[in-house]
Amino acid sequence: MKITQIMLGKGFGGAERSFVDTALALVERGHEVQAICHKKFIKQKLLENIKGLQLETIQVGGEYDFITPLRIAKLLRKFKPEIVHTQMKRAAWHGGRAAHRVGIPVVSKLHNYVQLDRYKYVHTLIGTTEDQRLHALKLNWPEDRVSVIPNFSSIEPVSIIRSFSEEPFCFLSYGRYVHVKGFDLLLRAFKRVLDSGVNAKLIIGGEGEESLKLNKLAKRLEISEKVTLDVWIEDTAEALKNCDIFVLSSRSESFGIVLLETMACGVPIVSTRAKGPLQVLSDDLAYFADLESEESLADAMLKAVSNPNDACCKAKKALETYRLIYYKNAVLPQLEALYSNIIVHYKENQHSTDQ
Repeated sequence: MKITQIMLGKGFGGAERSFVDTALALVERGHEVQAICHKKFIKQKLLENIKGLQLETIQVGGEYDFITPLRIAKLLRKFKPEIVHTQMKRAAWHGGRAAHRVGIPVVSKLHNYVQLDRYKYVHTLIGTTEDQRLHALKLNWPEDRVSVIPNFSSIEPVSIIRSFSEEPFCFLSYGRYVHVKGFDLLLRAFKRVLDSGVNAKLIIGGEGEESLKLNKLAKRLEISEKVTLDVWIEDTAEALKNCDIFVLSSRSESFGIVLLETMACGVPIVSTRAKGPLQVLSDDLAYFADLESEESLADAMLKAVSNPNDACCKAKKALETYRLIYYKNAVLPQLEALYSNIIVHYKENQHSTDQ
């Protein structure tokens, strides 16, 4: 198939990672891919000089801009894809209008619980969880035009689960430094862990608007020497293989691709009971903490570090779940089948209209 992938953000979070991973995985499976992104997308180099992948960067305007769809339509006419796959609302709006002009069906992946007014030119929505599908239906999206296909990771699943390293134990988390990620809660929970007598260190990889606030909090809690902040984790698999426990402290999380990466690496998981993690994980696979509770988060971290055999068992089950459900080889065939069905039905409808 000839497939266009569109993502119009500049940063690099879970949605942008999905864009890159999907484009590369489709090329790997023999498809011709056009990847359209913002000209200031910070990770566009990951898509450069890839055989079978045509990278296009464009200037992107705001919500009421009419030039961006024209730019995208021009690129679509040149590449002639059979289907367009957009990621996030801005791409759905601009890319959807462009594809509508050219007569190409659009699928759009939901990464959060957004309103759907800017998805009017999208044929089919892809929810990453059943909860996201139900969200779309509550907003009166047609039931036959929303599918559930989970996020995936391209990280190769490890063959064995390793034991905890020698002390200090290493807790790891990473993501954008924004309030919703709950890194302030994690710092306070980690303080409780240290106060309980556990010899540990904490790495919070990432960057963002809350960097100064988090550094000040670590200093106020007198744990700065045990905490590493403001490090960008380029190789997530390598970072995970060098930690003992991964902690997701989010106040809200629609899915959490970081969880899949952690499952693939066989690392025990501590997670808040956000909607996304609850769709991916269970008590057999991870340790859970209540939302907005540093005390509950600390308790879950202590349970994980104090029960190495149980933590290893959960990580092993999570790894097997990853292999069966979330590894690219399990997910990509579902996406390809969806593409094929939409393309066929779209052509049939066009033929009926022409007659």
